[in-house]
Amino acid sequence: MIYLDYNSTTPVDPIVQKSMDPFLNEIYGNAASTTHEFGRQSKSAVDGARMAIASCINAKSHEVVFTSGATESLNLGIMGTAIASTKKTKKIITTPIEHKAVLDSCKFVKQFGVDTVYIDVDSNGFINVNQLSDKLDEDVILVVIQHVNNEVGSIEPIPEIGSLCADAKVPLMVDAAQSLGKLTIDVKKWGVTYLAGSSHKIYGPKGVGIFYRNSANKFELSPIIHGGGHEQGLRSGTLNVPGIVGFGRAIEIAQEQMNDETNRLHSLATSFVEKLNNENIDFLVNGSEDNRVPGNLNICFNGVDADWIILHTPEIAISTGSACTTETIEPSHVLRAMGLADEVSNSSVRISFGRFTTEKEMNEAALLLAKSVKTYLARKQEIFS
Repeated sequence: MIYLDYNSTTPVDPIVQKSMDPFLNEIYGNAASTTHEFGRQSKSAVDGARMAIASCINAKSHEVVFTSGATESLNLGIMGTAIASTKKTKKIITTPIEHKAVLDSCKFVKQFGVDTVYIDVDSNGFINVNQLSDKLDEDVILVVIQHVNNEVGSIEPIPEIGSLCADAKVPLMVDAAQSLGKLTIDVKKWGVTYLAGSSHKIYGPKGVGIFYRNSANKFELSPIIHGGGHEQGLRSGTLNVPGIVGFGRAIEIAQEQMNDETNRLHSLATSFVEKLNNENIDFLVNGSEDNRVPGNLNICFNGVDADWIILHTPEIAISTGSACTTETIEPSHVLRAMGLADEVSNSSVRISFGRFTTEKEMNEAALLLAKSVKTYLARKQEIFS
């Protein structure tokens, strides 16, 4: 099978796995138990990973808090801000194309008296910055924006958004689940207050993520997990040392390979689209063709049922949208918010590829998809003829 669902999760890099192995059965001390060598070795390894991740986003080591993943980190930023705020009128600003970890959390904090304001996006998935500027007022307690959309790969103008938030004295939280280790991130230069990231999106293990908190900010934040005061009181619980070590090594590799990998993935995407064009099938690429993260293509095969294509092309692992949403079958909220008709959404598949994807696999996948599309359209014509 050809795996083309890298936006959902990535395989653990063998180098990363090797770095984790000693901490599974040899150096197994609790990183908080520094009264003995086992614990001190674990703490040292955690500190090293923390430094590697901080360096990747231009942060200080103590500003990086380890969590179970980006979903928890986003919950911490949103719920922690809502709980801590003492304002009488409270609003959070976000967009309708965010990950469900953001959208559902925003709905949840309604019980704390927090209203959510949604900023429009255009047909490519880019935020209306002027509208955001108009909505920033004294009642806004947080702005939450994804750096890269998980379905269409659009790259939001975080530096510009950060500048607007800084001028309005409003904290900015960035969902970097799809950009960490893939794009250059500078939390200091961009004015980012909080940032969420995840290990398993960059060839690290599942179950570990980060929450960055700018130590210079004066905004209140309450923890949402209690019991021990770990991670500077923001995230209680025994640290996942093997996972954290793997995350640190994964980020190092991603940094080392970023430029070359970006060019390679762009080349694979171009070749894939050309291959489909040569098959004479009707399709379009949803979102921006230029300002998108490498390794992402969201393609609409006009007049075709995307679920049927996936079911009848078992040689390829692809998806119709976010894999982090439950099994509810409904049109993509991302494509709908971009103004695309439900018919387009129902005919669209997400193809995401990465470090271990070869040109041969991409070419083969294009041919297999084209064959399934032609088969579907032929059967459809037979039925209605």
